[in-house]
Amino acid sequence: MAISRTIKLGIGLPLVLLVGAIVAGLIWRGEYPTRQTAELSFVIEHDFTKVRKIMVRTNAAKEIVTMGGGSEFVEQNWDLGGTEVDSGIDMKKIGEGAIGQAIMKNLLGEPDWELKLHGTLKVRTLDEYVGQNVVTLEQDVEIVPDHLQSDTQLIEGAGRLLDYAMTTRLEREDDHTRVKLALTQEINTDAPWFAHGIADRRVLASVEQTLSNQEAAMRQLIEDNKDKGWLFPLN
Repeated sequence: MAISRTIKLGIGLPLVLLVGAIVAGLIWRGEYPTRQTAELSFVIEHDFTKVRKIMVRTNAAKEIVTMGGGSEFVEQNWDLGGTEVDSGIDMKKIGEGAIGQAIMKNLLGEPDWELKLHGTLKVRTLDEYVGQNVVTLEQDVEIVPDHLQSDTQLIEGAGRLLDYAMTTRLEREDDHTRVKLALTQEINTDAPWFAHGIADRRVLASVEQTLSNQEAAMRQLIEDNKDKGWLFPLN
């Protein structure tokens, strides 16, 4: 009898401790920052030059972040050689700086022209979990004859959003356009220690859905503008 009671006590004590730990975890929900990255690659069945002109003419650089559906555009500023230009690229304000030189090289048929832009983009997050906060993103855009790349990085976190980094790259590939998307988000979740894996999966699923939404929005943008014959200096 003494042996049996000892065995029961030996089994029961760890069980009690486990139950206690779970209850404590439910009561005291510590903050858990989870950082997740997803990538997506797809093809747009249009020549890269046409796609690039549509992206530039519609100022899609400001739309790329909001295409995911989790935020809305607030403000954009481009730093063009020390002169800020609001809400897009105003060709009349460019003058004879680096952008003007790139356009002239393009018009003269020089193959090594390049256009580089640096600016800031403000968006309001709309996600119910992250909260509605206005955040500022640093944005760098590079446009050359055979690719267009936009890199966006969160300057300072707000609410539960600790970090955000988005890369959008469009490349010439034969007679079509290859698009590569990469998104990293770090979210401060409210999860007990035993639910960290669930939090990771949920944030990753959200990142993957954002990229899927961006693909759909980008395809729609190209489809809506493919026959408009945009006139833009960068041929």
